[in-house]
This record gives sequence, C-alpha cells and structure tokens, in this order.
Amino acid sequence: MNRREILKEIDATLDQLIKNAAALKDVADDTHLSAALHKTQESLLAHLVHLDDFLDKPPKAQNEKRVLLTELSKKPTTRHKRAKQTL
Repeated sequence: MNRREILKEIDATLDQLIKNAAALKDVADDTHLSAALHKTQESLLAHLVHLDDFLDKPPKAQNEKRVLLTELSKKPTTRHKRAKQTL
C-alpha cells in the first residue's frame, strides 16, 4: 500500500466511524444493536491504528518486509519437499 492509498483508507475509516457514531444515537434503546455497533467501532478504531502504524514506518522498511514475505512465499515448505521426495 502506498501512502496515498493508506490516507484514502484512513479517510474512509473515519467516515465510517462518524456514520456509526450517529447510528449509535438512533439505536440507544436497542441493546443488541448498540452492542454490535460498539464492537464495530472498536474494530474500526483498531484498523485505524494499524493504518497509522503504516504511515509511521519509512517506505524502505515496508518494501523490505514485502520482499521478505514474497521470498518466503516462494520457498517450498519442508512438508512440500518431503512430499516431492516420496513421489
């Protein structure tokens, strides 16, 4: 994710948090719906913090992590190696 995409996602998440806050006022009498919306809000806040962490990291560190994950996903697992050896 580049910086622009992260900021766009942060903006969308903030919009959803605001919409849910308004909805919480409307459903204050319904405890089940209110509880569900509170959990959704917590999840959105966690997502927001996660996105903020991406902004704090320098792009180089993100690229290094992406390269490492790509390399790891290409390497066959030990179990996969054993399966090939037995065939």
